Amino acid sequence: MKKIVKTLIASVLLLPLLGGCNNGNQIQDNNMKNAELTPFDVQKDFADNGFTFFTKNLILCCGDSTESNAMTIGWGGIGNYLGHDRPAVTVYVAPARYTYEFMERYQRFTVMEFEDDTVWKYMGTYSGRDGDKAAALGLHVAYTEHGTPYYKEAKTVIECEIMTAWHQTAEDFRNATPKEWYSGFEAGIHTVYIGEVIGAWKK
Repeated sequence: MKKIVKTLIASVLLLPLLGGCNNGNQIQDNNMKNAELTPFDVQKDFADNGFTFFTKNLILCCGDSTESNAMTIGWGGIGNYLGHDRPAVTVYVAPARYTYEFMERYQRFTVMEFEDDTVWKYMGTYSGRDGDKAAALGLHVAYTEHGTPYYKEAKTVIECEIMTAWHQTAEDFRNATPKEWYSGFEAGIHTVYIGEVIGAWKK
């Protein structure tokens, strides 16, 4: 009888541990469910005009569960890279931006669209060096199964894994447009990041 009781107690104590073996993925799944985001195929179901998508003042976020930062981006591109079946997103980050440090340290990033223009206005005005911008806006950070941060309040989330980065220099400019544009830009010449789309969700 004592042996049976001991076995039952051990089983009860072990159940939470067994349940936690896959708890990392479970947390990510719950985050996505809580955010009311559903996955979609960007190559089949992306309905926006690629030439105007980045004029919506999107948010770029990079980091992991220990640290992250986000910024407003108004430039970018959507298409494919190194293969017709490899959807890619191109983003540009100037070296003076706090997010640049994260893009250089981490492998993945998210691009997000919001209904509320307060988000991109605030993210584009204040620096993460001076405080937690997400907390100031009341945004709730969540993570994909790869650990990439995003905000639950976003209406669209596209997760990318960086394939290549190009640190532009003035010698790369081929016509007068970039030469003139950067002549008065104090944040430095943007680095170009091309990321393979590894996940996409929308409300």
